[in-house]
Amino acid sequence: MLEITDIHTYYGNIQALRGVSLRIGAGEIVTLIGANGAGKTTTLMSISGVTPPKRGTVSFLGQDVTRLSTERIVSLGITQVPEGRMIFPRLTVKENLLMGGYLRRDKAGIRADEEKVYGLFPVLFERRTQMGGTLSGGEQQMLAIGRALLARPKLLLLDEPSLGLAPLVVENIFEIIKQINADGVTVLLVEQNAQMALHIAHRAYVLETGRITLEGAARDLLNDPKVRSAYLGLD
Repeated sequence: MLEITDIHTYYGNIQALRGVSLRIGAGEIVTLIGANGAGKTTTLMSISGVTPPKRGTVSFLGQDVTRLSTERIVSLGITQVPEGRMIFPRLTVKENLLMGGYLRRDKAGIRADEEKVYGLFPVLFERRTQMGGTLSGGEQQMLAIGRALLARPKLLLLDEPSLGLAPLVVENIFEIIKQINADGVTVLLVEQNAQMALHIAHRAYVLETGRITLEGAARDLLNDPKVRSAYLGLD
């Protein structure tokens, strides 16, 4: 579904990615793990067109999307849930959700997808008339994911969905990610909670200082001594 080939991405004169290549097959959950500053978020930004790479290619469903606008990339079926949620605090829950479907014109389909989101996250239905800014951190994360689903993505990019959340909420969010994947959405998950990410992913990549240093089946990386020591806090 997605193939990234030798991308080099910069912020001004600072190089953040140095020849990153990875692939994601349809129906997979693939996780990208690494320390702060390794380039995980930049990889997502390079895919979604927010920070296009200077070199290399990003291909989605056989189409080169490297130089396309973010709006066009969203319309093709890639949607990103940003780190820190980035909901609209002065819009209601319902209005936040509908912002996710701003490129769509199928009103009946949007209504149906809104109901699906309420099925995934019943608390959002209960809070649908509340301002987004009044929600808890976990509820805001649910809202950010729900908003992304209103774009009806084929590939969902998730950036640190567990950030700042209580352990029980994190477990709930990860169960929802598995359910979204089971419903047919491919997922690329960037996550510092490597243990949780590797437990739900099919495959994984390790990113260090802008380079992929390790890749393989998630279960294999869970047992890799280097990964266990550096990212899982285990000997």
